[in-house]
Amino acid sequence: MNVGSSRLGAVLALSMLQMHAMAAGKNEVDIRAFMNDTCIIADEPYFIPATQGGGSGDQTTKMFPLLGIVVGKLAELFIKYVGDKTASHISAGGARKDTRYAATKEMNLYRAQFQPAPTLSLNGKLGCMTVVAAKFKPDTTDCTADYVPKELAPETMKLPQDQWKTSRTDDSLENQLRRANVCVDGKVKAQYEARLEFSEDGTAYRMKSAGYRIDSLLTTNDKNAKRDVFYTMEIFQPGQTDQREHLSTAWVRLGTVGAGAHASAAAKDSAPWLRVPAMSVEARRAYEQQTKAHQDVMGEIEALKRALTRNHRLLDGLDARITASSADVAAGLVQQRTKTEVEIQTQEAELDARNAEYRDLPQKPLEFMPVSVEVAVTESESEKAALLVLAGLVSSETQPLASAGSSASAGLFTRSFNMADAQARPDPAVALERARAEYYDVLVEQRSAGPAALPSDAAVQDLALARDKYNDARGALGLEPIK
Repeated sequence: MNVGSSRLGAVLALSMLQMHAMAAGKNEVDIRAFMNDTCIIADEPYFIPATQGGGSGDQTTKMFPLLGIVVGKLAELFIKYVGDKTASHISAGGARKDTRYAATKEMNLYRAQFQPAPTLSLNGKLGCMTVVAAKFKPDTTDCTADYVPKELAPETMKLPQDQWKTSRTDDSLENQLRRANVCVDGKVKAQYEARLEFSEDGTAYRMKSAGYRIDSLLTTNDKNAKRDVFYTMEIFQPGQTDQREHLSTAWVRLGTVGAGAHASAAAKDSAPWLRVPAMSVEARRAYEQQTKAHQDVMGEIEALKRALTRNHRLLDGLDARITASSADVAAGLVQQRTKTEVEIQTQEAELDARNAEYRDLPQKPLEFMPVSVEVAVTESESEKAALLVLAGLVSSETQPLASAGSSASAGLFTRSFNMADAQARPDPAVALERARAEYYDVLVEQRSAGPAALPSDAAVQDLALARDKYNDARGALGLEPIK
């Protein structure tokens, strides 16, 4: 595995709130949750030292922690910006004695990028969530230099990767966390990781356990106690008042565990698919307004590409017909072929100009739709109690789930994402893209005829209809019409 693969990327650290006091003040711990493209613990890469012919092993070993420092500074930056806006919400919900909470500062859920074309996708490195319960060192602490890399044992180097072993002496959880500059004071009390999986079309997601280590439970110091444990990730959108709009709740249920429990991954895949929070009307409007120039130019570029493809196919068809036709018919086809060639040249020149125009537009990514994320770990004394709590967390306010444990569990899954339902509901954003493409197809077709050619009444009407349809789609999202 390449040393460079150890980079965690931009670690999005969720802010932290202190947990309720345990039986004694010295047992207080904090919960922090971190979002990243890969898991801090489960995806810790192996470090392969330099071979004898590849230079000094000591020099290579010294290089590795320096890569971690870059990651660590990013994590530290986000941890320092702890937000208090959600504190009151957590305090109110935190009255539950079996639940411990962590909350985010606001972050933007969606990100717009412009290469090779305007695209809108979920923001950040939403690949894995790592939850850590421990006493943490001050936020200014930098512990990446103390990280001992997962050095590959030479005797296992030639074996398949799933049989690799490490030769390092410190394989502790505390050491592994230092790679992302997560600096704990003493032992970690509990650690959980969950992968965020997304459907191919990006409309659905779920969380799946990537492993956990529980040194002791969070709600009791009894080493012999057992608890049914699950943790949730709730996404909220800020409202005009103190009320937040709930967008989505994902969860991982570990089942019954106790002190000393650990697992490397989920035993079975039982997590339901959930709808990815849709972009709000306000965020969609802001996106369309701020990227209008990009969308318009790219609309022409894509329409020109489609027109060129059609004309090249027409040219190939004419060549075949000319070869098989009589002289009189061939002469007429040659004139049509010449006209098509002129259109192609005009379209290619226009495409070059539009591509240059697009390159001159601002290319810096933009972010939209601020949300807050709340992470909670719940330890219930029985399976039935855990199911009831989980059912209450994910149910709607107007349609609570059934009270029986078994039916509550079934109800949770019926509220998972349903592809058929999504397809039945028209998406205004999809309608906008389709109408925009149709409008620019008609526009490019008229322009390709050349400046000297006057459009027919039918062509003028086609363009007017396409414009009206495009404006109707824009109006559905609250956007200004085009002229």
